[in-house]
Amino acid sequence: MRTFQPSLLIESSDERLIAVVEVKGGRDMSRDVAIEIRSSMLESGLPAHIPYFLLLSRDTGFLWKDNPSLSVDSPPDYEFPMNGVITRYSKRKPEKLYRSILELLVLHWLTNLSSKPQEMVEEPEKTLARAGFTDAIKDAMVLMGDTL
Repeated sequence: MRTFQPSLLIESSDERLIAVVEVKGGRDMSRDVAIEIRSSMLESGLPAHIPYFLLLSRDTGFLWKDNPSLSVDSPPDYEFPMNGVITRYSKRKPEKLYRSILELLVLHWLTNLSSKPQEMVEEPEKTLARAGFTDAIKDAMVLMGDTL
């Protein structure tokens, strides 16, 4: 059986998997590249049906919502800019954010999003709220990646 180790996991208080989050350090990730990365992860053991899958880079984020008709090559349901998160949570220039630092920044952001009341007036929070993601992770645990 193949195993997959994502950057982050989001679990409910009763340890149900809500979301898998994968952070990539590159820039200018296109929708086509995001689809290829997700497809490769599915082949490497990423569960095909999870409530949410987030793929994030320094400049763009992609969100897939679970759907019975979802295929390996399905495009993301949502695409959003990440520059607002980078600006709010980092003192470094985006080009200086290596993957490990970006993972910690995303951990901080998602932990705040799950545990503190937020006004969803900026991106990407507006898009995530529209997708139902922010309600789904309310009071959830955001964990550094563990093997699935």
